[in-house]
Amino acid sequence: MLDRSVRLRALVASVLPLLSLATGCTETRQSAEAPAEAPPHPDFSGVWMAFAVENPAGGGNTPRYSAEGGDRLDAFVARFREIPEPGGNCVGTGLPAVMLSTVSYPIQIVQTESLILMVAELETQVRRVFLDGRGHPDATFPTMVGHSVGTWEGDTLVIDTALLEPWELRPWPRSDAAHAVERLYQTTLDQVGARPSGFVGGLDAAISDEVLVVDITLTDPAYYEGPERRIAYYQRVADTATTEYGCSRGLWQDLLDAERIE
Repeated sequence: MLDRSVRLRALVASVLPLLSLATGCTETRQSAEAPAEAPPHPDFSGVWMAFAVENPAGGGNTPRYSAEGGDRLDAFVARFREIPEPGGNCVGTGLPAVMLSTVSYPIQIVQTESLILMVAELETQVRRVFLDGRGHPDATFPTMVGHSVGTWEGDTLVIDTALLEPWELRPWPRSDAAHAVERLYQTTLDQVGARPSGFVGGLDAAISDEVLVVDITLTDPAYYEGPERRIAYYQRVADTATTEYGCSRGLWQDLLDAERIE
């Protein structure tokens, strides 16, 4: 009886390590088969100032208008004695001009998992880029900056913009058929040939060697010979470099002065 008990305990002792090893193998296999966690996307949050714009096709940054597009632009201007300066009247010219401006007005970007908010100091133009998988709405009011949705391709954010409000002035006119695609990614200054101009670089110094690249292509058969592509380079600047764009208060004051009772 004692001998049988001893043999039973020996058998159990020999089996337990095998069971433990088998369980460990199963857990290891399940762990290996678990999907790897997706790497985080780059965070573009911060204040950025465009310091250069390039035309990959060469020939300068002036767009190539079609013959019909040029005629449309000339016909619009001919309807007026003089075209008022949009910026002087607090009118933003929208996309793509707002992303291609190198007149030292920064853009602040706030990024969340589902939305990127861009606030351009120039005329306080605001863009919302939805990252939650939605598409463009079937019907909504067009705006100067349009409706934007974004998707990630690795470390590059691809922004598709439609529903742009028509604009009939050079250099970046639009019809209601205008469509823009942007590719945003980060690099460093030593990786790009463009350098800040003396005008831009002398106002707000970059706080790092980071560069935000905005590669934008505009298509609009009503005005252009073909797709118009430009690449804008932005340097990161301090968050104190951007402020309120308050030109409308001057216009309001002019109206008040005109109505003043002497």
